[in-house]
Amino acid sequence: MVSIAPFCYGVGTPALVRIAFGAAIARGGPKRFSSSSMTASPGFLAIVATALAVQQPADLPNLMPFGVAQSARPSELRCEPLAVNPPDSTGQYVCPAVPRPDPDYQEYILAFVQDVGICNLVAITPYNEDDDQGTFTRGMFAGITAKMTRELGEPDEKVDVAHAPAAGSDRLFKRTIMDEERQVFNQWNDLRGRFQNLQSASVALVGDEEYGLAVYSAYRFVGNDDCMRRMEQTTGLSPDR
Repeated sequence: MVSIAPFCYGVGTPALVRIAFGAAIARGGPKRFSSSSMTASPGFLAIVATALAVQQPADLPNLMPFGVAQSARPSELRCEPLAVNPPDSTGQYVCPAVPRPDPDYQEYILAFVQDVGICNLVAITPYNEDDDQGTFTRGMFAGITAKMTRELGEPDEKVDVAHAPAAGSDRLFKRTIMDEERQVFNQWNDLRGRFQNLQSASVALVGDEEYGLAVYSAYRFVGNDDCMRRMEQTTGLSPDR
């Protein structure tokens, strides 16, 4: 499976970087990260708290993707850490189920920081061997995009780009996605104008040499980027590991 770490960043970085189609994302299985004993300074905590408390009109709704609140603890959701750590410690967690599951997805991975909350939630469909044109997975990608559009509005970015003319051929779709020669994703950028608690979201079609094709959907809560930096400082996780 593809590493989800680079999916975790949102607004403020170039689209192709924040959606994670660099070399780090298309190789290997779910990463297991070791935790280090680093304590954030009070000043840093204040910065994170300020980001999470960004001023929003009081009448904007909150969004709970798949029924998951930003303030939820992994143990409440029965999520398991990707590294051996005490319950509800800072890190990434895999969740076989969520309060409002979507049948399109097989599992959910969240990034969590103690005393801050959930940074983001990534939902992952089952991988599919699919045909050379990626027919099944492309249909799933279109269906998930339609659902997210009903929920979030029209995407700010719709990207289907090939790095070489030959990579743009649909007859080679599966291979070019696996080889990172073609990138397919949709991005919702600054969602803070529509929701009090949501920063950005994306849906991407990804490939893995061993497993096939899948769709990843990422929801990033307000304060996500500061939250992720805090998690990186605590665990040593970085998007290119």
